[in-house]
Amino acid sequence: MNEDYLPKKIVLTPGKPIQMLDESIEVLEPLPSNKQAEIKQIADTIKQYLDEAENLIKNKYNEAESLVPEHLKNPGIALVSFCNDGLIIRYDRKLEKKGIGIAIVEKEISEVAPLISENVIHCEYDIDSLNKKHGIGPEITMYKTDASTGHSIEISKVKIGFRSLIKKPVGSLPKPPQKPYCLLSVYNQLEINIIGELLDDATTMRKGRQFLIRSLIKLPVGWECVEIFPFFSTEGWKPEYAKVWAENDILKSIVRNQLREAKLNSLDPNAAARQQYAALLTSYKSLLDSHPDREEALQKFLAENPSILCPTFIRVWPKLALGNRVTDFVFKEASGDYLLVELEKSTHKLFLANGHTSRELNHARGQILDWKRYIEDNLATVQRELGLRDISSNPKGLIVIGRSSSLTASNRRKMVALENESPRLKILTYDDVLLNAKITIENFLGPLDGEMGNTEIYYLPQKWLSIEQS
Repeated sequence: MNEDYLPKKIVLTPGKPIQMLDESIEVLEPLPSNKQAEIKQIADTIKQYLDEAENLIKNKYNEAESLVPEHLKNPGIALVSFCNDGLIIRYDRKLEKKGIGIAIVEKEISEVAPLISENVIHCEYDIDSLNKKHGIGPEITMYKTDASTGHSIEISKVKIGFRSLIKKPVGSLPKPPQKPYCLLSVYNQLEINIIGELLDDATTMRKGRQFLIRSLIKLPVGWECVEIFPFFSTEGWKPEYAKVWAENDILKSIVRNQLREAKLNSLDPNAAARQQYAALLTSYKSLLDSHPDREEALQKFLAENPSILCPTFIRVWPKLALGNRVTDFVFKEASGDYLLVELEKSTHKLFLANGHTSRELNHARGQILDWKRYIEDNLATVQRELGLRDISSNPKGLIVIGRSSSLTASNRRKMVALENESPRLKILTYDDVLLNAKITIENFLGPLDGEMGNTEIYYLPQKWLSIEQS
């Protein structure tokens, strides 16, 4: 047998990917040469299948990478178990290396499947035996947690398992070069959907709103996918078929996921936009809380994502010169109003210890005033030559400076007084920008809370729940 398939020690630990050690093991009875050739042929085919899939995802289907299974885009160890009545292939997530493990088990699929799948998959040839398989699989417990106290209450407990009857499909089995008949293919990615209703909220507009929570979870097992192939023949397993199998499996996964996304987005057309904004605001918050030398990166981030500063803008001019002074941004809002933005450092103070405004804040207020004077004195020129059509002689102004943690209650009252002196001027800290953007986006798209990680929220049409229940 090829050196790649010499007997090696394989370690199976519950909840962890397979380890294939470099040390060889002694074989008491060498396999007949024809059996060795059969094993090598199937192992070569699976290896080619994974290589082809990885290559296709990195190149031809790289833009759809998020829609394909983990074991195809980042393959680890694939354990091929040769049973008396078929094959079981377990694909694990990649740790240090990828490879093909071979196990020859003189038992039926029905005995081996629970062992390979860590008690998740059970297969039987008769329905009576299958019906006796209760309480199989890992246990998943759900809790409800009070955000204010941290106290949790168990609300649901369930075991996740799969039962399958080993039975030939109606009609003939797939012919080469089609992929051989697969009884079942189980991916370690489960979707949990919970339907709820907002009962109490600070904004009464959202009270009573129905929603669907979608969360993707993984079982506490070491594998990413398990496939079971009964009724197989060596003839259907050839490396030259592998590329067709890989591409078909990738396309099936893409179509399946896209259809699922389309169905959910049809319930809530704003879901995708909310998820994008939630990710954007999370990135902004992380950058804001990062190392002290963040200013350059923070300015660049805002330049690339101006909607954080003005979520309702329809046009933006970065670094626009008004006379001999340059703005950070000029926004045209959906209302038709214009907004002049001056960005100061997030490390600057707004007020001194004695309560007076800082030099940096005074400078920013003077900057806004200078721009407004220039526009007032050159209104026709600004409208015509700079493209700020219909801008008034007194546009709105926004100063972004410092952090909210540096402000006292007295400082906040003084900020309100400063804004009252200049009703068209708004002063925000970088933390206020985050909160302001979040509130504005939520007013149009719905709450962003929960739009993170593997959890997504879809706000349902008011009549959806009653239609589903009828």
